[in-house]
Amino acid sequence: MRPALPLPPVDDDSHVPGMLLIRTDRDDDAWRDVLHRMGELPGLVATRPGEEPPAPEPGDIPRLLVVVDDPAWWGATPEEVGEALRGEDTWVPDLVLLATDRTAATPDLRPLRAFRVDDDNDDVTLFRITPLQAALTYLVLHRLDPDTTFEYFEEWSPIASEWEPEEDEDLDEWEAGLPEPVGAYLDGQDPVPRYTPPARALPPLTQENDGLIVRTDFGDDAAWAAFLAAAYRPENGGPIDDFDDYIDVVDDPVFEGASLEQVMAVLRDAPEDSEQLTADVVMIADGVTMRDPGRPVLVVSLDERIGCAFRLSPDQVGNLVVNLALGNQDIEDYMDDATKARIEGE
Repeated sequence: MRPALPLPPVDDDSHVPGMLLIRTDRDDDAWRDVLHRMGELPGLVATRPGEEPPAPEPGDIPRLLVVVDDPAWWGATPEEVGEALRGEDTWVPDLVLLATDRTAATPDLRPLRAFRVDDDNDDVTLFRITPLQAALTYLVLHRLDPDTTFEYFEEWSPIASEWEPEEDEDLDEWEAGLPEPVGAYLDGQDPVPRYTPPARALPPLTQENDGLIVRTDFGDDAAWAAFLAAAYRPENGGPIDDFDDYIDVVDDPVFEGASLEQVMAVLRDAPEDSEQLTADVVMIADGVTMRDPGRPVLVVSLDERIGCAFRLSPDQVGNLVVNLALGNQDIEDYMDDATKARIEGE
């Protein structure tokens, strides 16, 4: 018999979005590596055997990541974990992550096994996801439709029952034949994304427009003005001559030096009575934007390829914002060739 999972009581008023990460393998080095890759995420609670269930972290954006490191759960199957989560009166995570023996055996990506809990179905649909992708998805989970998002993930990196290795099959060879884990391309980004808490608390950012640009470098006001001029009024703007009405700008020194992960963590949706849809990207004007003569802004995907980041010239910012909002184009249409190659390699 496995012990009860250390989960807080259910909140009858609102669901706190979050994930559950369980160690099911005894490899200490692999486990430490997984935790390092995920970063020091907001709302993370690491539990030990016998501890009281954690409470959701209060704040503008409630969320919870329960990390279970209990030898009593070593060797647990997804079915066992799913059954333990189908009880009453406890918080149910949006996604369950398992660090398994295959996580330990694959040190380049440390793939986790993941699944959603379905009270109406005892079967679980497994997929593989990297700790990096799980962490970045967690940062914006409160903004997503989790069912739709995880349906994408299940399609991209499934572990179908018919793909289970044969009795005499080499596990490494078997795993090499599986699709890459969701988020494998993120390890090719420079720098590799990893959340660390900001030096001082950042205020929440409400996306109330189709585009949002956050300034994180304040060393050159002239460069910033030149970037905005090119973004708002590109020389070849097409049918729209001025993109002021489509782009919001955050020019607040409190965001000095903020990373893309820190910006992602404080994004929240427009008020419920607003007709504004959730934006697919956030753009960050950082040191590269200010120093590079071309003023390329960092574009960060907030949907599907969550956390995928690439550079875009300011004269393309307005077109990206408008065309994504209208559904005329996808974010991949604006990516550079190197970023596309990383994604296609997944």
